[in-house]
Amino acid sequence: MLKTLSALQSLNTKSFYLLLLIVVNVGSAEAELSSESSWYQIEYIIFQHLKTDAHVLRYEDTPYPKNNTKDYSYLTNNPTPISANQYTRLSLSSMKLADAVKHLKRRRDIKLLDYAAWVQPLIANTTPPPLKISYEINEKTSLFGELQIKRSRFTHAEFELFMADRVYFKHRNIKNWLLSAQPMFSVVNILSPIQQPLALNESNELAEVFFNIHYLRESRRIKQDEIHYLDHPVLGVIVTISPVEAPAYSEANQVINFNVPQ
Repeated sequence: MLKTLSALQSLNTKSFYLLLLIVVNVGSAEAELSSESSWYQIEYIIFQHLKTDAHVLRYEDTPYPKNNTKDYSYLTNNPTPISANQYTRLSLSSMKLADAVKHLKRRRDIKLLDYAAWVQPLIANTTPPPLKISYEINEKTSLFGELQIKRSRFTHAEFELFMADRVYFKHRNIKNWLLSAQPMFSVVNILSPIQQPLALNESNELAEVFFNIHYLRESRRIKQDEIHYLDHPVLGVIVTISPVEAPAYSEANQVINFNVPQ
């Protein structure tokens, strides 16, 4: 496998990812998901294209991130999650996409941002809380969003991801600024482009402002063991879903047979 992936180094980016899906997806089946299997191993890899022309996105309709108050699911390293909306992370060695993760780490034109694998139950025609995705790329840039998994005839995966820089302002809105006796910013500051992040302080009035926003939203129908690549000029996503046997339970009704990341 590793020798084959190494031989793909000389290919261009699009050819590489097309062949990567073929190489990693050994034993993939086109069979319809069994209605009797309600547990699935879900995996994703999110990465950034370092050598890309982001100028092609100038006509993209990029929404501004919202503060969502809906319920989310979360991943934990705890082998016995304390909440029904928590799922235990699987170790890299347990991932079907492990070779892809290792290969992407070595590529100079790729920055691996986030990857994860876990097991969760899915009930047909029922939409569970989406998985919260949050990854700090550096001190000013974040990757955040959600992954919605649901099951009908097949499983479906929908990603909504933002990669953005951020700065902080003292006031949450223009009204607070106008009513402030000693405003932190002048009118010139408010109307001028943001030049650099501001230092944080202890005030609970700080507002987070995003700029240089890159946005990916895409949904895929995924048959049994299929591996899908979601393309974007800046971001890339690889995702797969596979039916598995239901895990064992302890007396406390907690999953006990997961692998914890090393």
